[in-house]
Amino acid sequence: MMKTRKTVALIFGGRGYESEVSLRGEENIRPIIEEKYNCLPVYIDKSGRWLVMGKEVFPAKIEGVCGFFCPKGSDFFAVDCAFPLLHGDFGEDGIVQGALECASIPYVGCDSRVGAICRDKAIVKAVAERLGIPTLPYLLAGPGDNIILDAEKNIGYPMFIKPTSLGSSVGACEARSKDELVEALEKAFSLCHRVIIEKLLEPKRELECGYFKTKCKEIFTNAGEIVYNGGFYDYDRKYKSNGGAAAISCANLDSLTNRRIKDYAGRLVRFLGVRDLSRIDFFLSDGELYFNEINTMPGFTGGSLYAAMLEGAGVSTSELISELIEGCLYRG
Repeated sequence: MMKTRKTVALIFGGRGYESEVSLRGEENIRPIIEEKYNCLPVYIDKSGRWLVMGKEVFPAKIEGVCGFFCPKGSDFFAVDCAFPLLHGDFGEDGIVQGALECASIPYVGCDSRVGAICRDKAIVKAVAERLGIPTLPYLLAGPGDNIILDAEKNIGYPMFIKPTSLGSSVGACEARSKDELVEALEKAFSLCHRVIIEKLLEPKRELECGYFKTKCKEIFTNAGEIVYNGGFYDYDRKYKSNGGAAAISCANLDSLTNRRIKDYAGRLVRFLGVRDLSRIDFFLSDGELYFNEINTMPGFTGGSLYAAMLEGAGVSTSELISELIEGCLYRG
């Protein structure tokens, strides 16, 4: 008797600033999902509408069956689980996950509570400090705070300014003078109501550790590295041109630094309650290691480092996607 293929809702796009990253990742992983499962593409557009084949839908559970309901025409698309390939605000921050939870749809990745916590860089920095993990000194500011003098006194130029709840370097800027600091704060506050100001490291290496867990295995990868030629590795350089950047799946590091990265990543993942997958980012400067941030849904674009690091650990991208889905189905 032929086994019925499970149906996976691949949710992509999103309202937030990182929707383009999601769209490019969807192109990569949809064929992988379709090899083993029925794939239902669910697109969230910039206005926040959930669309299946152009029809607006809502996550729902009807007569004990989970899926997506279309009020116009009363169509219902039943699914077994969802893969929310979403990044940043309105996607990686627990909002979409909360909607799936309300409809009892199992999904890959962190639950809504953990997603909301991990999306806030200030909260995660405080957690890292509590766990004895080194972080850069920083100031946290809100709109209307008179922060300029405090930043100049306690941080000093050059500084790095970033919104607390966005990823992919969206809204992040360097500041090497008061005028640049004022401009950077205005930009960051236009995108988020809380902003982090920290010392800009020069020079520095950007290192990443991949986390992957199923019911049978747990992997913290060797550190990968983003190498680029000068300047700030901003959103455009990450996704709109390679900007002279290269993603190295196994960084040239001494064994002690590699072990420290894995140890720090493990402490954070377990304390925060991260589920299934994540990418934990660090800076290395003058021999000192600093935790930067955690991403609970790493990118799956062609140039993304997460899948390459897992490949280096012996897990192909096809195996990675399949095991994430199987783990989700097993949880139910």
